[in-house]
Amino acid sequence: MRFPVLLLAALLGLTGCGYHLGEIRPTPMRSVRTLAVPNFKNNTYMPRLEVLFADTLVKKLQQDGTYEIVNTAQADAVLNCTITSVDRSSLRAVQNNVLATSEFGVTVTVRYEVVDQSTGAVLMQGTSKGKAQFFSGNDLVTIQRQAMSDAAADLANNLASRVTEGW
Repeated sequence: MRFPVLLLAALLGLTGCGYHLGEIRPTPMRSVRTLAVPNFKNNTYMPRLEVLFADTLVKKLQQDGTYEIVNTAQADAVLNCTITSVDRSSLRAVQNNVLATSEFGVTVTVRYEVVDQSTGAVLMQGTSKGKAQFFSGNDLVTIQRQAMSDAAADLANNLASRVTEGW
């Protein structure tokens, strides 16, 4: 008889330990329940990145579940993003030829802002980066294009954590 009472007391005592289930939004985004992510704007010379990056970010935000992703007309806020730069760098040289590159890195920089639909106020803004690596080959342009999906996934992880968790 005594053991069930102690077990019940212990379980009731553990319920107030400070754990919270569910999302914890950043302070500026507390009132936002629905979010729109239109296609990115592209201020670079690399074509056709807008849809790839927007689609990858939408999928990541849907996976997270903090915000319901809707179209612009139904959204509490809009996440506007602009691709500002795509930088390719040499990471590793060919073993016997320091002038040739065997591995490249690509960094995509995006400027973002979250705008409240009802007031027009900017709730959050900043920059985020997505990075990927790829090896050189016969068709460097095609290989770099394929690496862009990895950079988009990295950017989506970084940007989604900023918008959903504040960091």
